[in-house]
Amino acid sequence: MMSNTPYKNSHPYYEGPESTGQKRAWSQDTPYSREENRDLVRRQVGKLVIIPMDTPESAQYVTDMVERYHIGGVLLCRRSIRHSVEISRIVRDLQSAARKAGHTHPLFIMIEQENGMFAPFGNGHLGTQFPGALAVGAFRSSEILYDIARASAQELQSLSVNTNLAPMLNIEEQNPEGLSSRMFGDDPANVWRCTSAILDAHRSTNLVSIVKHFPAPRQGSSGILDTRNIATEPRYAPFRKAFENGVDGVLLEPTMWAASTDTTFGGKDSLPRNLIRKHLRYEGILIGSVDRMSENAAGRCVTGGQLSIRGLVNGCDMLIVCEHPHDVTDALEEIYTAVETGNITRASLEQSWERVRRVKERYLRWEEVVDPPPIHLTLPSLMRRNRELSFRSYEMATTVIKDARNLLPLTKPQRQSVLRQSGTCVLLTAVAPPRFPGQVSVDPFEYLGRAINVRGIAVSHAPYTHEGLQETHTSLLKKANIIIFVVSLDTDPEYRSQIETMRSLARQRLVLEPPLIVITACSPRDMLPEIPFLETVVSCYEYSREALESAASVIFGEVKPTGVLPLRKLLPLNSGVPIDSFQRWEVHEWEKRRDLYASADLWKKCFGWNPNWNLNSSILSDLLDRPGNAKHYVVKDPRSHGKILGLCATYTIHAGKNLVGSMALLMVDPDFRNSGIGTALHDEAFQFMRANPEIDSVQLGSIFPRFFPGLPELLPKEQKEWFKRRGWKIEDNFIFDLYQNITNWRPPQQDVFADLSRQGITFGVCNPGVFDSLIQFEDKHFSSYPGWVEKYRALKDTNDYADAVLAFGVVPDGQSAIVGAALVFSGAGSNKISKEVPWPKAIGDRVGGLACVGMGPEFRGRGVGFGLVCAAIIELQSRGLTGCFVDWSTDRQVYEELGFETHGKYHNMAWRKV
Repeated sequence: MMSNTPYKNSHPYYEGPESTGQKRAWSQDTPYSREENRDLVRRQVGKLVIIPMDTPESAQYVTDMVERYHIGGVLLCRRSIRHSVEISRIVRDLQSAARKAGHTHPLFIMIEQENGMFAPFGNGHLGTQFPGALAVGAFRSSEILYDIARASAQELQSLSVNTNLAPMLNIEEQNPEGLSSRMFGDDPANVWRCTSAILDAHRSTNLVSIVKHFPAPRQGSSGILDTRNIATEPRYAPFRKAFENGVDGVLLEPTMWAASTDTTFGGKDSLPRNLIRKHLRYEGILIGSVDRMSENAAGRCVTGGQLSIRGLVNGCDMLIVCEHPHDVTDALEEIYTAVETGNITRASLEQSWERVRRVKERYLRWEEVVDPPPIHLTLPSLMRRNRELSFRSYEMATTVIKDARNLLPLTKPQRQSVLRQSGTCVLLTAVAPPRFPGQVSVDPFEYLGRAINVRGIAVSHAPYTHEGLQETHTSLLKKANIIIFVVSLDTDPEYRSQIETMRSLARQRLVLEPPLIVITACSPRDMLPEIPFLETVVSCYEYSREALESAASVIFGEVKPTGVLPLRKLLPLNSGVPIDSFQRWEVHEWEKRRDLYASADLWKKCFGWNPNWNLNSSILSDLLDRPGNAKHYVVKDPRSHGKILGLCATYTIHAGKNLVGSMALLMVDPDFRNSGIGTALHDEAFQFMRANPEIDSVQLGSIFPRFFPGLPELLPKEQKEWFKRRGWKIEDNFIFDLYQNITNWRPPQQDVFADLSRQGITFGVCNPGVFDSLIQFEDKHFSSYPGWVEKYRALKDTNDYADAVLAFGVVPDGQSAIVGAALVFSGAGSNKISKEVPWPKAIGDRVGGLACVGMGPEFRGRGVGFGLVCAAIIELQSRGLTGCFVDWSTDRQVYEELGFETHGKYHNMAWRKV
């Protein structure tokens, strides 16, 4: 019997079995009466329903549902996306119809865009073809994945899409029809690494993210669902992290919510309420999909209306009703009746709508969805811009799983050895269906054949079917100098026949002798048991053009393979594949007490080859030990206590009113490079800075404190390329550090000060009386330079006013004022800058430094800067110093005229927005 006690907001979700005798707020509800306005019921229910738009022709039906039934969201399906301009117009019309019909918030316009071959949008013609989940799970850069997700989100938003049902967080296939290529792999840590980058990208572009598919607990031996280990079970780990990070919503596996309300005691004991709301404390949107899969999960034949009622009673906030139009309206009528009779409570509807409202108010605005602002880049221009990123990401994903004979790469000398004269490559590929509806039936593997052929190799391309190798194939194989066999298991209903065909070919090859390269243009999951019997296996994970051409680039040595198989747990023990190539490194925060001396050892091993870069543990301590504005990360050798294999140092610093981040240092033990350590550190550091809402931009290198202002020019080319592949742009100009011995230094122009004096320019050191004027001068001209003004302000804290050498001149109003300034410092003084620029102390105890040299704009080009540097050097000489170090100069000509020589040369790096 229903209680008439009013609903209490202090009990937002069910907290235990009803048998405890506690009163449940959600059940204390008064049902709607028949006399009440049914339009109110229609509006409340409609807000929680999403319907698909299968084709552009169904737009009128969807519009009617939005106007009459107040549907809260629309799911765009693959067939409905045929022309981007048309879709954008249809979506705006739907939003306009919703506003006129009295909707309080805009519609969710959803799409299930996971990228990859079978995504509804992005085939190279309509949207950029980006790699799918398993492919991006194979490459080690979260930063590139962030760029991919952001680029993909921007293209979706050009269609007025505002919600993405992605990414998929599962590490196990939930049903036999599931495609493992849609998952990031079987390592929960790697799944969350990929997911975190995608969610960050979606938030940065204001795109709603709905992760999927939250799995139901397994049944125990007694047939009862086992929820005891939910906090530690690996398959729930990515979802737990997503909940902790406030993901907008989650799509539930049907078995989570489709159970009969009799077995869940009217929803009291349902998994969404007990497991997700109570145990995991998640308050985002829970979504169920009413379709064939949920009908199967229901255990018996039920109508769409009955399933919908189960979903709302059992804790779903929204339902995607994938039914025939007539069945959708019938289902809605059944829901209305359930609400009116109290089977669906008013309180639960209000709670669900509140969760939906929070998300819509965060992301959606009427003025933006009805009359979107003009975009700077249209979809075609976005696709042109993103094409390079697409190919680069496919290249990074391509994985050499096994190369037992060191056949790869097939460089030109290697080809001559393998192919001999006028050699032939036999390319055997599975018959694959078109990837998009209505697409012209073209063999997608033709791109691979052409990619091999343009490298000067004759190609005989022959598709094979489930019937295996025929006489035609055998005749080609007899003439082959090399065989490339392509498996695409995801595309063949009888995929086991592809493996049998490959086995047959491997046996024949023992007689034929030509090398056999197997390419898995799909998930290699079902191929892994065969790995021990093969010699060369390459995976490109998909058979898109970009994936196949990237596989060819790897095979022929034009691209270095960096992909890591993301299905490590399924790899046979006798596979012959080096386990080190699958290492996922654990990243720890740097701690001075534990890591300082090991960091000094690593520095020596990484940079000891250059005598100019000699830093000991004391200097490193000054640079790294900076609580408050520094955070550093290390990877340790799991086989050796305390040994550090990689270190990444990061700082934050104010630039005017903004906060900027610096990836100041990233070094990896030379013996452990190319194993993913640098990528793990890079991703962890960048993710930390991206998660800080106050940080607007990030630089590679640092300002204060400083190791290097940019990438040292002396670094090997492959190390610079490594940073380029992670999205850093090297600019054309250079930054210089300079040094000279000043023991016997004299100004090259004996009358330099006399000439300047005739212009009214004089020099001196700062004192308390002019300090405020100095700060006003620096604020006026250099406040946008990160850390610059702060270094002058800090002189007051240590009473080092005289460390500022000043130039005075007559300004337009006839008064004498500060027109230039420079900072001098040495390790012997208390000036904080001496602990932030390490190289003077590294050169010698009696070496000083010169920094932050700047003139007012009206006094530039008049020799004032030349005189100011001379005055600063004389000041350092007066302190008994024998050397002068100048840091961060973009114009070394003035300093070379004064006798300085280059101490360090660095590539200037473009700042990156986060």
